[in-house]
Amino acid sequence: MPFLRRLRKVVSLPLGYAAALGQLQRARRIPPHPTFSEAYAFADAEIGLTQKREEIQWLFDLVRAIRPRVVVEIGLDLGGTLFLWSRAAAPNAHLVAIDTSLPGCLGRWSPFHLVRRGFAVRSQRLSLLMGSDSHSESTLRRVVTLLRGRAIDFLFIDGDHSRDGVWQDFNMYSPLVAPGGLIAFHDISQSPADWTKGVARFWQEFSAEHETQECVVSGDPGFGIGVYRVPESLRPMRP
Repeated sequence: MPFLRRLRKVVSLPLGYAAALGQLQRARRIPPHPTFSEAYAFADAEIGLTQKREEIQWLFDLVRAIRPRVVVEIGLDLGGTLFLWSRAAAPNAHLVAIDTSLPGCLGRWSPFHLVRRGFAVRSQRLSLLMGSDSHSESTLRRVVTLLRGRAIDFLFIDGDHSRDGVWQDFNMYSPLVAPGGLIAFHDISQSPADWTKGVARFWQEFSAEHETQECVVSGDPGFGIGVYRVPESLRPMRP
């Protein structure tokens, strides 16, 4: 049995790379500045998204309007939203994604990692911090090092869904966001699913003290996107 398992791994590896190469080629056929429908269709069908179309389109339009040069996403998941940000960001943007999941036994050379790094177009750079806890000081230091003194223009928080976890992500990374920059949170609906109750509680507290925008499409419990624009004259306040 151990031999059969090893044999399956040996056989599946080239098949995985072949599939990844095909997916990467299809990704690169999407224009650097596509319509939302073009970008969404690929991300939804080829990568995977856990957002409602109307909500993520609302956020995509806000992000595209500022053409961010630095994007940080906490909670990569399958990478569908990261693809959208690559098509909404500036041609020379640096995109950084943080996720606790591991990319595979080959690390940065795994098919998953290679395809997602390949989302970058034109002069963009894309850095994946896989197997990384956003709440770790070492992860924060890595992000600071990668940014090389540049401020974040768009921060997307969709990782730890506990109330304290969202506050911690905000408190740790919001000081890196430029005045006028956007901070977005997923799953803020006040009609939450069981696993989004922590984010709903966070948003209730946060929006009571900050000027915010939100897009929540009625229907299934959970979902919803909230946005905070960092004031031009000051940094985000900690609770």
